Amino acid sequence: MTARPETEPGDDRIRPWPLHPAPLPNESLTSWLSRTCEVYSLTNPAHLLTGFDIAAHELDRYTPEPILTALAERGAVPVERLRPMTLAGWTPWLLDSTDPAGCDFDTYVHQFSILLPADLAIEDQRRRTPTDDAWLPWVSAMGSRACPTCIDSLETTADITVCLLQQTSVLSSCLHHHCRLEPCFVLPGHAVFWDQVRFGSEERVPPVPVSAAVTELDRRTTAALRTGWVELRTGRVHAAVWFRLLRAVVDEVSTPLCRASRWATRLVAIWKAAGYSRPPRAARVPFEDLRGDEQAKVLGAAAAAITMIENGEIDGGGVDASLLRPRLYEPVDPGTAPTRSSYPVPERNAWAEVHAAAEEAIAAARVDPASARSLYDFLRWGCRTAQKLDETVQLFVDHGIPLHHPPT
Repeated sequence: MTARPETEPGDDRIRPWPLHPAPLPNESLTSWLSRTCEVYSLTNPAHLLTGFDIAAHELDRYTPEPILTALAERGAVPVERLRPMTLAGWTPWLLDSTDPAGCDFDTYVHQFSILLPADLAIEDQRRRTPTDDAWLPWVSAMGSRACPTCIDSLETTADITVCLLQQTSVLSSCLHHHCRLEPCFVLPGHAVFWDQVRFGSEERVPPVPVSAAVTELDRRTTAALRTGWVELRTGRVHAAVWFRLLRAVVDEVSTPLCRASRWATRLVAIWKAAGYSRPPRAARVPFEDLRGDEQAKVLGAAAAAITMIENGEIDGGGVDASLLRPRLYEPVDPGTAPTRSSYPVPERNAWAEVHAAAEEAIAAARVDPASARSLYDFLRWGCRTAQKLDETVQLFVDHGIPLHHPPT
């Protein structure tokens, strides 16, 4: 008899499920819940957590904190591990908010200008502005995709999962096998049905290799979500900067040649390097609304553009192209080591030296009778009259110098 998760009557504590498979790397939250349902022969994830209306939420986009906490306690998994299994765990890096009202298209897409001058591109930007209010960067239409080689290499169907990042349009290839992600329908923990293969057929989907530029692009994108930054040739940039920079390039390579002015030759070179012809719809439809194959071509062109700028093969007309452009070597003059002759010789002040010597002699005479006698004998030689001698004695008195002998 299969064990089922339940809470004992009268017990308000949330107990862990008797069986709780651990989330696999990069797995989405709903994929983990579906695999957990397989363990208990359940068909509805809502049965795993009574008292919460799970069906009312798109859990892969945003999971309310009470539900996230309850799932963490039931599955014996830290909340910090479950949160990145939803898109909300990637804000504000990948997107500003999971609510379309909190994501402004123009602010996100046109914050940077790389390939084209901003004043030139603005005339064409309105053509690809979303007409509805449901736009979200990279995730407006999430669809399952997977790597055929990864699926074939699994030892058991229980390890079949849905990768959250592979549901978005920001990634187009598998970093392990350098092949294109293919659209499919996934039953986590059970099976994968490829769009290109007739349902029920044993035919496999052949892996399609991708260019080195696309692999490098996807490597940086994955690193951005894993570490929070991306290492470019000009230095390290924040993940949020990377995703908005990439989205700007995606929009720029979609610009029609007739609207690119003298920069059209750069666009022609970019698409030629990518090995694709630009999808016609890319010029008038937001990237997120394109078909999967169209998105892959546009991302391939964006990858080629970034690589060509970094290698110095083309120059960008945007003000932010310096983020990608390699820095030229600029030797720094070590200069000349300072020498003593480099400093001016201070001017000698003889009177200051005399004054300092007198002050030193007076200070010694106050405490040393021998010094006082020597100072008195020195001053006495200039006294030619009794009045001058009396003035010398008075000088000693005024400065607090004791005389232990009668003045003569």
